Amino acid sequence: MAEVTITYCLPCRYQFKAIQDADSILKEFGSRLTSLRLIPGDHGVYDVVVDGHKVFSLDESERFPEPDDLLRRIRERLEAAT
Repeated sequence: MAEVTITYCLPCRYQFKAIQDADSILKEFGSRLTSLRLIPGDHGVYDVVVDGHKVFSLDESERFPEPDDLLRRIRERLEAAT
Protein backbone atom coordinates (compact mmCIF):
# COMPACT_ATOMS: atom_id res chain seq x y z
CA MET A 1 0.00 0.00 0.00
CA ALA A 2 1.29 3.44 -0.91
CA GLU A 3 0.71 7.07 -0.08
CA VAL A 4 0.48 9.63 -2.89
CA THR A 5 0.63 13.38 -2.34
CA ILE A 6 0.04 16.16 -4.83
CA THR A 7 1.37 19.53 -3.72
CA TYR A 8 -0.07 22.29 -5.89
CA CYS A 9 0.10 26.08 -6.05
CA LEU A 10 -3.16 27.47 -4.68
CA PRO A 11 -2.57 31.11 -5.78
CA CYS A 12 -1.75 29.85 -9.31
CA ARG A 13 -5.11 28.06 -9.43
CA TYR A 14 -3.59 24.61 -9.98
CA GLN A 15 -6.22 23.06 -7.72
CA PHE A 16 -8.44 21.90 -10.59
CA LYS A 17 -5.49 20.09 -12.24
CA ALA A 18 -4.63 18.47 -8.90
CA ILE A 19 -8.22 17.26 -8.50
CA GLN A 20 -8.24 15.86 -12.06
CA ASP A 21 -4.96 14.03 -11.48
CA ALA A 22 -6.15 12.74 -8.10
CA ASP A 23 -9.28 11.34 -9.75
CA SER A 24 -7.20 9.53 -12.39
CA ILE A 25 -4.85 8.17 -9.74
CA LEU A 26 -7.71 6.89 -7.60
CA LYS A 27 -9.40 5.22 -10.58
CA GLU A 28 -6.17 3.47 -11.57
CA PHE A 29 -4.59 2.66 -8.19
CA GLY A 30 -7.26 3.23 -5.52
CA SER A 31 -7.09 -0.26 -4.08
CA ARG A 32 -3.26 -0.04 -3.83
CA LEU A 33 -3.20 3.24 -1.88
CA THR A 34 -3.39 3.95 1.82
CA SER A 35 -4.03 7.64 1.09
CA LEU A 36 -4.01 10.31 -1.54
CA ARG A 37 -3.52 13.84 -0.22
CA LEU A 38 -3.82 17.21 -1.91
CA ILE A 39 -1.57 19.77 -0.26
CA PRO A 40 -1.99 23.47 -1.07
CA GLY A 41 1.26 25.30 -1.64
CA ASP A 42 2.53 28.38 -3.44
CA HIS A 43 5.38 29.64 -5.64
CA GLY A 44 4.19 27.67 -8.70
CA VAL A 45 4.64 24.24 -7.14
CA TYR A 46 3.11 21.12 -8.66
CA ASP A 47 4.80 17.98 -7.30
CA VAL A 48 3.58 14.40 -7.14
CA VAL A 49 5.21 12.16 -4.54
CA VAL A 50 4.75 8.42 -3.94
CA ASP A 51 5.92 7.17 -0.55
CA GLY A 52 8.42 10.01 -0.23
CA HIS A 53 9.79 9.64 -3.78
CA LYS A 54 9.09 12.52 -6.16
CA VAL A 55 7.73 11.12 -9.42
CA PHE A 56 6.88 14.46 -11.01
CA SER A 57 7.87 18.09 -10.55
CA LEU A 58 6.54 21.00 -12.61
CA ASP A 59 9.67 22.95 -11.71
CA GLU A 60 11.95 20.24 -13.11
CA SER A 61 9.81 19.34 -16.13
CA GLU A 62 8.67 22.87 -17.00
CA ARG A 63 5.28 21.45 -17.96
CA PHE A 64 2.30 19.76 -16.35
CA PRO A 65 2.18 15.97 -16.47
CA GLU A 66 0.15 14.28 -19.16
CA PRO A 67 -2.29 11.87 -17.46
CA ASP A 68 -0.82 8.73 -19.06
CA ASP A 69 2.74 9.80 -18.23
CA LEU A 70 1.83 10.51 -14.62
CA LEU A 71 0.10 7.15 -14.20
CA ARG A 72 3.10 5.40 -15.78
CA ARG A 73 5.50 7.09 -13.36
CA ILE A 74 3.33 6.15 -10.38
CA ARG A 75 3.02 2.56 -11.63
CA GLU A 76 6.80 2.30 -11.98
CA ARG A 77 7.29 3.62 -8.44
CA LEU A 78 4.72 1.17 -7.04
CA GLU A 79 6.35 -1.74 -8.83
CA ALA A 80 9.81 -0.70 -7.62
CA ALA A 81 8.51 -0.74 -4.05
CA THR A 82 7.26 -4.33 -4.24
